[in-house]
Amino acid sequence: MTQIDERTGHSVEQQMADGGVRDEQEPTAAEVLEWRRDDVFLPEADADPEEYPHLRNISAGFIFGGVVRPLEPAPPEYVTLPAAYTSPDEFLAIAQWNMLWETAQFRRRFFDLDDLPKPMARIADLGDVNVTFVPRTRARYFEYAPLFHLLPKRVLDMFELPLLRGGQWPFMADWSGIDDFLPPDFEARLARAWAWTVWPHLVSGSKMKAFSADDPIRLLAHNLDF
Repeated sequence: MTQIDERTGHSVEQQMADGGVRDEQEPTAAEVLEWRRDDVFLPEADADPEEYPHLRNISAGFIFGGVVRPLEPAPPEYVTLPAAYTSPDEFLAIAQWNMLWETAQFRRRFFDLDDLPKPMARIADLGDVNVTFVPRTRARYFEYAPLFHLLPKRVLDMFELPLLRGGQWPFMADWSGIDDFLPPDFEARLARAWAWTVWPHLVSGSKMKAFSADDPIRLLAHNLDF
């Protein structure tokens, strides 16, 4: 006996032959937004001090059969690229390049320059340089992710920073478009939170308010690039 799917009016056998039973409706914009939001924000109940904050890494072993490691790695440098990538191939190139962080200055030797996106190829053509590529976005989250994900929840709450899921370093991919969910002054909030956190290690005997806003030590504490 042929079974008819009441939702579609087609036989189950035909639907399976076509590749399986499929929902007839595409996800709405609101549903997609909610999925993206869930991928960005960590529920309060999951912010366990034993596991949060944390920063994860992806092994090159998932893609490469082996890597070379220099006896004397060159100091790492960081180059930001526009976040508006034009193709999945560019995403993949950045992920593969950054995944080879252990290879340091020799990573360019794993790639054909003609296969790299032009901004990356220009850097690779400079020679053996230990470069990690980072997306350049409005909030600069990816540039400062290693700093953000050192902050405990109580500090995030104090400076009204969002509770985000675990970070990833070096950058691999941005599936959720995290820049869309961060406050416009994210960088400024993070600078204040970071200054508050490191201040006791810089000046153990005095509070920050004892120094003027333009004092070099106070400026240094707020400068995320240092």
